[in-house]
Amino acid sequence: MPDQVNVGLIGCGSMGSELARAVHRGEAGSAKIIGLFDEYQPGRSALAKELGAGTEAPPVEVETVAELVNLPELDIVIECASQAAVITHAETVLSAGKSMLVMSSGAMISPDFMKTVSAAAQASGASIYIPSGAVGGIDALRASKALLEEVTIVTTKKPISLTGAPGFADWEDVEITEPTVIYEGSATEAVSLFPANVNVAATVSMAGIGPDATKVRVVADPNSPGNVHEINAVSKAGKFSFRFENMPHETNPKTSFLAVLAAIETLRSICEPDLRIGT
Repeated sequence: MPDQVNVGLIGCGSMGSELARAVHRGEAGSAKIIGLFDEYQPGRSALAKELGAGTEAPPVEVETVAELVNLPELDIVIECASQAAVITHAETVLSAGKSMLVMSSGAMISPDFMKTVSAAAQASGASIYIPSGAVGGIDALRASKALLEEVTIVTTKKPISLTGAPGFADWEDVEITEPTVIYEGSATEAVSLFPANVNVAATVSMAGIGPDATKVRVVADPNSPGNVHEINAVSKAGKFSFRFENMPHETNPKTSFLAVLAAIETLRSICEPDLRIGT
């Protein structure tokens, strides 16, 4: 990577904006936001104005992802939008030879889609990065992948954090007063039913035994201390249990603040590849 890593951003909502601000503050090493894409023009423009205040080279607003990847000196594109955005734009980004950091990892568990984007990346020399998101323990799962026998992830959130998810449709008008299991099944199905809530299940499944074999339970609890993720794994190398009580992002309760921090750290490691701990 060059001395300055130039970043294009897809998605200027709460997560994308928070990530962009962290980059602007220098928290991701030598990274600099040079281009912004979001279909919602007011949000995109507001972020461009904020990042450009007092600078000679504010980030450029673009109307399409094709324009974004054609920006001179662009090195990497960060997706902070949705699984749909990944599916729509990843091949375009990677085929252009631009690496991509994917936040909405749920999009990547489709074998056909993964094959397509991996082929695009290999052909162009680009890389695909998936942060650990709102959980830890990913390294342990990767290290013991061949020995894993069972992996379960239980995600517990306040009902308001699940509103709008297809898997929560039957519960939208139900008053939930105690911990209630909303869904139980595979990660494959979970990421489509709760696309903004359980990207961690996709990440865990890709690190471990795969989306079809990874078991997911989604619990709605009005008294949940935050966005809670519990991972339990059984392998021939031992048993592993991880529990994370994450604070929801202040402007987006569907996601955890830790997910933003994980993306910042992943980008920092790309900018400063000389020292990597645990990866």
